[in-house]
Amino acid sequence: MDNGGVKISASNTGQRGELLVAEKLLEHGWSVARPFDSASYDLVGVKKGHLVCIQVKSTLGQHHYKNNTPHYQFLLGKGKHSKCQYTRDEVNFYVCVGIDQKRFWIFPFEDIKVMTVKIYDSNPKYRKWENAWELLET
Repeated sequence: MDNGGVKISASNTGQRGELLVAEKLLEHGWSVARPFDSASYDLVGVKKGHLVCIQVKSTLGQHHYKNNTPHYQFLLGKGKHSKCQYTRDEVNFYVCVGIDQKRFWIFPFEDIKVMTVKIYDSNPKYRKWENAWELLET
């Protein structure tokens, strides 16, 4: 994806999203760690003895397709070429990040049953999860 003439790779987009989520977690009193191996999660948050494994999904901005309302789109699968779903044993939460406006949606694993989440500003479907950092403490 192009960002003001500077090429941004998918891995850089993911790393930027992970750093933004880590910053937010720290602001909310969490300790944050990143795995050193090829774990299924991107971040581990710890607060008052409560541990959560977080998979971060990031996009640089809203998608503007012809004949479609602008929206953020997140693919919640794993794997580079053929996507498959995460399991409850791998991830406790998804945090989706709209990098352009620093927007965050915190989804408990059980609440999301689809592989692709499309978030439209005009549709309240996902509004309850935006900035719902308190969900991590449940």
